[in-house]
Amino acid sequence: MFKEYGELSTKLYEITKPVGHSMGGDIEYYYEKLKRRQGNVLEAGVGTGRMLIPFLKEDIAIDGVDISSDMLDQCRTNMKNHQVNTNLYKQDLTHLHLDQKYHTIIMPTGSFCLLPRDLIHTFLQNLYHHLEEDGQFIFDALLPTDFKTGEIDINTYSLTEDSGILFTSISQDIDWLEQKVSYIHKYQQLLNGAVEKTEISHFILYWYGIKELELLLENIGFSQINYEIDYGKGNDTSLITFIADKG
Repeated sequence: MFKEYGELSTKLYEITKPVGHSMGGDIEYYYEKLKRRQGNVLEAGVGTGRMLIPFLKEDIAIDGVDISSDMLDQCRTNMKNHQVNTNLYKQDLTHLHLDQKYHTIIMPTGSFCLLPRDLIHTFLQNLYHHLEEDGQFIFDALLPTDFKTGEIDINTYSLTEDSGILFTSISQDIDWLEQKVSYIHKYQQLLNGAVEKTEISHFILYWYGIKELELLLENIGFSQINYEIDYGKGNDTSLITFIADKG
């Protein structure tokens, strides 16, 4: 019924979150973390390369993995345009299976919260086995502090002089027991005032308490677990970045 991370959502992502666009200082924050690390890096949920490409330009050895073919195709186009290259893998993160291990795996901008709660333990186990012995997992977790059920947000974005995307976001529901919020996202590509294509996505985000996540990570085998609020600025308490060391 729904299409997740398809052609139109990828086009909108390119408009609103182009390569090098920092969201609340996330690119700068992750760069400071990675430049102190040695070895290869994997970005889980790489999307169109918004963060990956600037890191490649800074000579960070980083690969990317994503479930969306449309996002990965755009990432390859963006890498070509920026004259950089690296390994990209199409995989469902909950069944991550790559042939190599990484010194650091990053998952910025709340991608972690897109994974179904009932598969999060399996995901963390797989990710743990993809880390080298002194590896580190750095990821963002989000809290839905500003969610309002029934809220509707409508915006238009230009593609060309005659075409664009009409984006409608409906805040559908908050489930306190399952710890998730759900949205209906509708993407409509317009040409001269008529709808050419439509994509509808059921966008779900799961949230976790700090102690809950610490226990999850400890049970997997992570030893030293720290976190920072709002990339160290401490203003936005809905954004928590965890840094977990293996073994």
